Formats: sequence, C-alpha cells, structure tokens
Amino acid sequence: NKSSIVFSVPHESGSLSQVLSILSFYDINLTKIQSLPIIGHEWEYLFYVDVTYDNLTRYRQSIDAIIPLTKELKILGEYESK
Repeated sequence: NKSSIVFSVPHESGSLSQVLSILSFYDINLTKIQSLPIIGHEWEYLFYVDVTYDNLTRYRQSIDAIIPLTKELKILGEYESK
C-alpha cells in the first residue's frame, strides 16, 4: 500500500520531529517528503508526504495519533501497491 498526505505543524521546536517519530513507531515508511512555504504565513510550511505500510490498521492508528499534532491534515490519496 502507498498513501499521500499533506499537513502543516505549528512553528514550534520539534513539531515535525514528533510527527515523524509517531509514523516511525507505527512502522510507516516515508518514501517522499517535500515542504512548501504557506504564502502569507511566515515560517509555516505544508509537508507533502508519501508513505508505505504493511498493516492498514497501524497506518490508520498512526494518522489518528498525528492529527492532534498537525494543522489541516488531509489524505490526498491511498493506493494499492503493485
């Protein structure tokens, strides 16, 4: 499985690291991460992340776990691996 998500985090020390640590705890593999500045919001970025996972339940648990740490989290798509 592969999934694409986008989110922003508060401009606070360690905020992105906390999200990435949770994804790692749930065995979610990041295959791509890209940051783009949010126009009009100094020091705020959108993070576009592609992930793969072996366990759908753990993937969903990881998303539930990072929601409180993120702003505007959106799942762009979930795909079957070939």
